Amino acid sequence: MAPGLTDSPQCAPRCATGISIGRGGRHHGEILQGLWWPQSAACADSVPCLVTLPVPGAGSEAHFRLTPGRRIEVHPACQVKAGRAARLALDVLDATAYGGVLRLHCPIPMGLGLGSSTSDVLATLRAVCLACGMRADAAMLARLAVRAETASDPLMFDRVVLFAQREGRVLEDWGRWIPEFLLLSIDTDPRSGGHDTLSLPLPDGEAMRADYTALVQRARAAFQARDAVAIAAVATRSAELNQRTLSMRGFQALRMLGVTGGALGLQISHSGTVAGLLFHPQTDPRTLEPLLTQLRALGMAPLGISRTGAGNSLGVA
Repeated sequence: MAPGLTDSPQCAPRCATGISIGRGGRHHGEILQGLWWPQSAACADSVPCLVTLPVPGAGSEAHFRLTPGRRIEVHPACQVKAGRAARLALDVLDATAYGGVLRLHCPIPMGLGLGSSTSDVLATLRAVCLACGMRADAAMLARLAVRAETASDPLMFDRVVLFAQREGRVLEDWGRWIPEFLLLSIDTDPRSGGHDTLSLPLPDGEAMRADYTALVQRARAAFQARDAVAIAAVATRSAELNQRTLSMRGFQALRMLGVTGGALGLQISHSGTVAGLLFHPQTDPRTLEPLLTQLRALGMAPLGISRTGAGNSLGVA
């Protein structure tokens, strides 16, 4: 448990009229998403799991002001999950007599699988904790985020983790190193409006156990070796396996464009419409111009070029 947050915390509001600010990060879908089984229990049930691909840039920003009474006023009102997170946090912090006014700003597009809802929820939880003079650790934030939105991304961790997104717990910790890629972001189906993540089916564990067990082993070894090329191959294989559960528009054409265009691999949002072609970090972005033209001809929308691991956004393509 984090300092200041015990099993029976007492809320000590810093200032009932002051505004506390919390922030969330952002990601670009997943390096891996599938199923995990405990190595020590051959007959155990599978656990849905993922490893996100964090990217630089601002995520959600939450402004929260404590008010008497339990009502949570949310702006914009459509951010229901963030409002639920605020109420959960206040109750856990023993601030049951308080509500608040929550204002959110999220620059992340919604419905594409880029973690906008988790960023909103995480920023809200941090703002509420700060308003109450408390500080929650990443594990507590993960548990609250799952309670607020049923499934959460692991944006609260500053490490690469294999994460049980429907349980809010870390299955394996693979350290702080993040592979560096030049990332070309693509919306493969810009007219679809995205997907409702929670309505999507889970992979068939019995049929795909061997595939996902091998994939997690490959990912674990790649992060231990800090092998970016191997991680790009893991991302590609995970994207291919996901086509059995949720097919992505134009996937095979996009896969071939990546091969012919010199990409190290293809990474996707497994529950959205966004994909990322992963290039060597020293690739000159100007050499990707012909590829952008080909993507637009397929009815896809290039969203931008950025760097993972280290570095800043290179702008909108």
